[in-house]
Amino acid sequence: MFDQPSSDCPVVCRFSGMSPSDLGGFEKHRTRNAGDLGHVDPSRSHLNRHLIGKAGWAGRTIAMIEDMKADNFADELETLTKRRRKSQLKARMVEGPRDPWRATRHGPLREVILTANRSWFDEMEADEDGFVDFYKRERGFEALAKAWLLDNFGDDVVHARADLDETTYHIHAVIVPKVQVDLNGTKRWMLQPSKHPLIKDYEAAQDSVGEHFAPLGLVRGERRAEAVRVARQAGEEPPSYRQHVRTVDWRKAEDTRIVETKKALEQRETALTEREADLAAKQDDVGRREGISTEREKAAEDRSRAAVEKEQEAEAVLAVGQGIAAGAFDIEDGGGGSTLVDAPTANPKLVAKLRARISQSPLGRRRALHVFSKALARVRKQAHDEAAAQVARDTNEIKRADETIVEIAATLPRAERHRLAEIRRSLTARIMVLSGRGDTPKNGQKAAEERRE
Repeated sequence: MFDQPSSDCPVVCRFSGMSPSDLGGFEKHRTRNAGDLGHVDPSRSHLNRHLIGKAGWAGRTIAMIEDMKADNFADELETLTKRRRKSQLKARMVEGPRDPWRATRHGPLREVILTANRSWFDEMEADEDGFVDFYKRERGFEALAKAWLLDNFGDDVVHARADLDETTYHIHAVIVPKVQVDLNGTKRWMLQPSKHPLIKDYEAAQDSVGEHFAPLGLVRGERRAEAVRVARQAGEEPPSYRQHVRTVDWRKAEDTRIVETKKALEQRETALTEREADLAAKQDDVGRREGISTEREKAAEDRSRAAVEKEQEAEAVLAVGQGIAAGAFDIEDGGGGSTLVDAPTANPKLVAKLRARISQSPLGRRRALHVFSKALARVRKQAHDEAAAQVARDTNEIKRADETIVEIAATLPRAERHRLAEIRRSLTARIMVLSGRGDTPKNGQKAAEERRE
């Protein structure tokens, strides 16, 4: 009555590199507001569902990465301050925060896609009561996929969803590999994909999913790496690499093939039909080229505008950093947030120039205040603690000197002791004012001095 389970159907697990700048486009495609939507069935988009993470995950992830940059920058400035590396401290304040990852062509994030062949999902199975259950395989695959992601990547999985509005059921997930490393004696938060063994070793990932999805009758994909090693050891030609083709590229290739086939059939018709078809094809091509040209011009304008905004933002951050480093600016923290204020001794011309650069980008100004306020707070706290410790040491030295004066006075004649006591009371009053304890010695201390006289 029901289709028999297919044999040797492989589970598909694929990793793709991502950068934080890709998250916005990724989220727009998830909501079907951008990207290639030619293969999407809008009538089924409401069936797509979240598996891991909540709405707004992309914005929270970007904010978390920005906080990592700010925390790393503040820790670095604190370390340079403790080591009294003034030139390096000034240079880093001007340079600003750095991205918390090592630059590679893949990017610091990873997208994971889990699926199987469409025919496997289309096969019908019966539920416990013997009735047809059209979605039993999807539910089983979904449960195992969610467990596999959480078991192997834990909290680094910030988002996972199941797409049911495309040709084949599949699952997308995004991994943010956050790790704390020791760099030059200072802790730094970094994005490091190699922290996860399954990202570091592709063959290990294929072994893992093959074993995990075996209860559904799915098997591990082709052991191509092993086949290549065996062929090379035997001196044979290794098997060709099966390049993954994106859906959008496959659709373009299919569209091209269909157009070429149609054109070949049209060429067999009469000369008149052939000329009409040729004319229509040329008109379509002109329209397509005009449309592409317009889109490219608009894209170029958008990129140019974005570049200008980024440059203004960077210039504003740089101006704030230079102003703080030169002593022209200070940052005050209040209930309403951080405020950039002019230093009392600042050069007015320098302040005016820096303010003009900062005014070009309110976003750059806010980012600079967010970063530098945290760094300056740590530097100020350290300076306050050092000053307090120095005052305490000086006060103790004065007390020891006063005790020595008392001992010397005990050996002098009465008249000299009386004169020394008057001098000591005047000095004690000034010391008490400096230490914040009052303007005059206490009555008990005065009585004790008179007894010594």
